[in-house]
Amino acid sequence: MLARLLLALLVALVVGIGTVEVWKSLKSSQAQQVARFVTSESYAARSQLIRNVERMLQTLKSTQALWVNSSRLPNQQRNSDATDDEMAKVAGVNIVLWDDPANHIRFARTADNPVFDFRPDENEWQTYQGLLKRARLASGNTLAGPFVAEDGRPYFEVYLVEQNASATGRLAAVVDAHTFLDSLLQDASPGYALRVSWGDVVMYERGEPAQNVPESWKGAGKIQSSMNSLWLVEHFPTSEMANSYSVLATDLTLLMGLIIAVLMATLTFENWRAHSRASAAEVAERRLAELNRSLEQQVHERTRELANRTADLQTIADSVAHDMRNPLNAISVNLALLEATHEGKFSVQSQTVLQRIPAAVRQMADILDRLLGLSTVAHSTFQRELLDMREMVEDVFEDLAASEVESVVELKLGDLPTVQADEKLVGILLLNLLANAFKYTRGREHRRIEVTGRMQDGIAVYSVIDNGTGFDQDSSERMFDAFHRLDEGKPTAGLGLGLAIAARVVGRHKGRIWAEGVPGEKAAFHFTLAPPQQAGSCT
Repeated sequence: MLARLLLALLVALVVGIGTVEVWKSLKSSQAQQVARFVTSESYAARSQLIRNVERMLQTLKSTQALWVNSSRLPNQQRNSDATDDEMAKVAGVNIVLWDDPANHIRFARTADNPVFDFRPDENEWQTYQGLLKRARLASGNTLAGPFVAEDGRPYFEVYLVEQNASATGRLAAVVDAHTFLDSLLQDASPGYALRVSWGDVVMYERGEPAQNVPESWKGAGKIQSSMNSLWLVEHFPTSEMANSYSVLATDLTLLMGLIIAVLMATLTFENWRAHSRASAAEVAERRLAELNRSLEQQVHERTRELANRTADLQTIADSVAHDMRNPLNAISVNLALLEATHEGKFSVQSQTVLQRIPAAVRQMADILDRLLGLSTVAHSTFQRELLDMREMVEDVFEDLAASEVESVVELKLGDLPTVQADEKLVGILLLNLLANAFKYTRGREHRRIEVTGRMQDGIAVYSVIDNGTGFDQDSSERMFDAFHRLDEGKPTAGLGLGLAIAARVVGRHKGRIWAEGVPGEKAAFHFTLAPPQQAGSCT
C-alpha cells in the first residue's frame, strides 16, 4: 500500500514539475514577444519624432533664408507664399523673429500676425528683447531649453545665425513643446502612454501607464537633433494594452497540467491496486474474455460515434462558412448604403476607417473559402482516375488569367506525364499553386510561370516555377503549415492556407511536396502523386 502511494506521488511530482517548466517557458516567450513589439513601436515613434523635429528646423531655416533674401526687396517683389504655407503646418511655433540691426531690418511672425511681411514697431519690438538677447549670445545654430513658462507649460527656443560671417542677422523662435509634440505624436503608438523629456523637464505626456507590468514591456530611447538637443522618449503600455497581452490559455496550461498530474497519480495508484486484485488466474481469464467482448462492442460503438461526429463537424463547418456570408454581405450592402446616403458628410478620419471595412470583408470571405477548401480536401471521397495534367493546368491557368487585371502572365508548359489521381483534389492542388504564382509575380515587368514534369523511379514529379518575389530557403519547411505567412505585413500577404491545402492534397495521395526559392528571383514548388501500387490505401 505504501509503495503504491509513493509511486503515485512520484508520478504527480514529475508531471507537475514538467508542467510548471512548460508554463514558465510560455510566459517567458510571451513576455519576450511583447518586449520585441514594444521595442519596435518605440523605435518607430522616435524615428517619426526626429524626422518631424528636423522638418521644423528646416522650415525655420527656410524662413531665415526668405527674410535674408527678400528683406531689402520692395513689398510687391516678395514671394513668401510657399514658406508661409509650410510654417502654418508646424504647430506650436508661437513666435518667429528676424533681427538684422546692421541693416535696420526686423520681421516677426506671431499668432496675432501670422504673415511674413509683418514689421513690428518699436514698442512691440521691445517685448522681444529678452529673446533676441539670448539669440545674440548663441555662437551658432542652437536649440535651447527646456524652459517652463509661468503657467507651467514647457517650451524651447531656436536660434539661427546668419551664415555670412560679416552679417548680424539672427532668427529666434519660441516653440510650445506640448502643442508641438502633441501634433506629432497624437496618432503614434495607440494603446501606449508616451512621455518625452528633456533633462529633468517633461515636455509632453499622454495616457496613463499600466501598473505592475514587466520592465521589458516599457520602451525608452533617446533622440538627438542636428542642433545637439537630446530628448528621452518613453513608451508605457496602458492598462487596456497590458490586458490584451495577457493570454488566458497560458495560465490554463498550468491548471490543466496540474490536473493531469493528479489524474495520472490517481490512475497509477488505481492501476496498481487493480492489478494486485487480479490474483486468481481463473477469474482473470473470465474477466479478460468478458473485457474483450465488451471492448469489441465499445470499439464498434466508438467508431460509429466518431464517424457521426466527423460528419457533424463537416456539416457544422460547411453551415458556418455558408451562414457567415449573409452577415458579410449585409455589412457590404449597408456600408455602401451608408456611404451613398451620407456622401461628403464624413470627416477624413471617418472616410479612412470606412475604406478599411470592404477589404476586411473580402479577407473574411477569402478565409471562409480557404477553410471550405481545406475541409473539402480532408473529407471528400477519394477516387483515382487517369488524369491529363497538361489539360488540367491549362484550364486552371485560363480561369486565373481571366480575372487578372495586371500585366499578362506567360505560361510555359513542359512535359507533363499523366497520373492516376483524384481529379477534384488535383484541381484544388493546381489552383492553389498557380494562384500563389500569380500573386507573387505581380509587379514584375515580365511575368512568367513554368509547369514541368518528369518521371523519377517510376513516380511523376511535377514543378510549378515562377519569377516572382521568391523566398528565403530557410523558411521553406514552415510555409506548408496552416496560417503560416512568410510575407506578414506586406501588400502581397496572403491567408496562410493555400500551401497548407496543397500539402493536404499531396498527403492524401501519399506523395511529397517541397519548395525551393531565391529571394527576389524565383519560387519553385515540386510535388509527387504516388501511384496506387505504392500509395496503398488513400482516404
